[in-house]
Amino acid sequence: MASPSINPHPIEEDSALQSSMRVFIDAVEMLAMPAAEQCQAMGDYNVAWELKDDVVAGRYLLGRGCFTAEQEAWIRALIAALAAVDVQSLPAGPGRAANLAALDQACWEPMRFLAREVVRRIATP
Repeated sequence: MASPSINPHPIEEDSALQSSMRVFIDAVEMLAMPAAEQCQAMGDYNVAWELKDDVVAGRYLLGRGCFTAEQEAWIRALIAALAAVDVQSLPAGPGRAANLAALDQACWEPMRFLAREVVRRIATP
């Protein structure tokens, strides 16, 4: 009978999970901001793509005990909504003008609303 596998590096795994949580929460908080603040917070370079990518990566945190079932439902809703945003068709590149043009699109308003809800709900244990 084989013995159960034990992770020889539980502290490293916990640290990686905590780091992933911080990146996700920071990204959701930035997504909740108005467009100009998003650009400034993200350094005016491919902001739409970076925000979408960082928030959608939160799917890897689901089912790991990091969130309640209700919090996970809100996170899933945000991730699903972001899937419909085609960042490849939006202006991109360096500089405020291109990034502000990308983030000033109407498609981002529902994302900002959902992001604000996720922030509010994950702040409540």
